[in-house]
Amino acid sequence: MKRIELFYQSVLRINRWAVVLLVVAALLGGVAASVGGAAASPAPQSPDQLTRRKIDAHYHFGGEGFIEATVANAKKYNTIYLTSVPYEKISVFKAAQEKHPGVFIGEGRIQLDDPDAVKKIEGFHRAGFKAIGELTKPLKRFDDPAYYPIYEKAQELGLHVMFHTGIVNWRINRAEFSGMDHMRPAYLDLIMRRFPKLTIQGAHLGNPWYEEAAEVARWDPNLYFDLTGSSLLKKDSDPEFWGRILWWRPSVGSEHSPGGAHAFTKIIFGSDERPEGFLGNIERFEKVLNANNIPEDVRELCWYGTMAKILGVEE
Repeated sequence: MKRIELFYQSVLRINRWAVVLLVVAALLGGVAASVGGAAASPAPQSPDQLTRRKIDAHYHFGGEGFIEATVANAKKYNTIYLTSVPYEKISVFKAAQEKHPGVFIGEGRIQLDDPDAVKKIEGFHRAGFKAIGELTKPLKRFDDPAYYPIYEKAQELGLHVMFHTGIVNWRINRAEFSGMDHMRPAYLDLIMRRFPKLTIQGAHLGNPWYEEAAEVARWDPNLYFDLTGSSLLKKDSDPEFWGRILWWRPSVGSEHSPGGAHAFTKIIFGSDERPEGFLGNIERFEKVLNANNIPEDVRELCWYGTMAKILGVEE
């Protein structure tokens, strides 16, 4: 019996010494790593949200002081602005573009029900514009065949097209003949299928038809949405909402659900605000990306890469 007790005591002593040796080895290893640089380097961090390169894919040409304020923001926040410009402002915009290279890319603003819409698209193209939009307040649904010649011309000329989707502003006490029901994100699906070489941007992720917008984007390869307007304010206390709507990931794929890409590759950054509101949009968009653990390669597409490819921006 005494021999057994002595055996157990020796085992306990050995175990205690083993623990002590493991602790000492770990401490020595940490010192060696800090001195010799053998420790694994920390995971790379995302670029700073303010200075990383960006393309604001939803921006409108403004009035007095707009150009100077935009140029200042472009330098401060490393941003190029895809800017929606009325037809009558082409020459003013071109002058600003030439004076401030690398700040502005032209997007021609037209109305779908304008009988001269196709001619104006051709005029914008001759002036070097890269896109058409924001298309809003149509008298018919976006996917009405009456608008096909406009989409066909944009496709022929290789112009990106931005559609307003969802709720829309209006001037109180003035009669209007179009509303949000003409601009559902679902209507972009038929346009995309009918004109598969177009690249299309839906503004505001279809507010309030977010899930409808997401599912359309999931299946249509050249369809993207910006997150602008009141949506980020409305969901500020629940930024994970966007990850629940944009649910698919590279690991999710089947006959009924195309895989191979992260859902947030379909989201692009935009502000849809005057220059003084730009910083707030950066912060809200970054909050969404952080809350949904979006990887850096996908973030780069959201902020810059997707629109740079579409618009042919040189590196």
